[in-house]
Amino acid sequence: MANAAPKTRGWHARENVHKPRGCHVIAAGLVQVSALNMEPRLTEEPERNPRNLGLKLTIETVPGEGADVMVWKAVHFHKEVKKNEFDRVIVRWEVDQIANFPIIDDTQHAAENDAAMKKLNAQHAGKGKPAKPAGGKSAAKKAVPKKTAAKKKAAPKKKASAARKKAPKAKSGKAPKKAAKKSGLKKLVRKLVRKLSPAKKKKRR
Repeated sequence: MANAAPKTRGWHARENVHKPRGCHVIAAGLVQVSALNMEPRLTEEPERNPRNLGLKLTIETVPGEGADVMVWKAVHFHKEVKKNEFDRVIVRWEVDQIANFPIIDDTQHAAENDAAMKKLNAQHAGKGKPAKPAGGKSAAKKAVPKKTAAKKKAAPKKKASAARKKAPKAKSGKAPKKAAKKSGLKKLVRKLVRKLSPAKKKKRR
């Protein structure tokens, strides 16, 4: 009785140029296994159609202990080919076909990516970031509350009134000194005049 095929997903194949030379096909997918020490393998197996790359999937038990848990493991196949030698990959489990997928080269892959991006952009058109307020930063500056604007305007008046109050004090402080100096000079002049005036009268006699 044939063993039931394992679950698989994510099959894909790419054809591109690799070093040191030539084109290469890389096929890959995910296979579900029932233990950690079980590994999936892909080996080439001819197909009736020569344009199809035939691959046989097997699961091998590798040395070492492994817990009996269901896990997904990646599997790969690599082959050097002529350019456009194969169109598709056929994966079989024993005799049954379990996967059939195209081989995509670099130009086709780039075209598919562009088409996918255009589709995404079309789906999300008009769902971008929220629009900024008209005028940007200048509008934000203009939208200052009236109360704060009034306070800013009132501040210079307070400074001006304070300056006016200080100004008279400065003048009043300097004025008495000047007045005192003037009165002192007048007294000295008067004394000199008194001293000199009698002496002049004596000379005349």
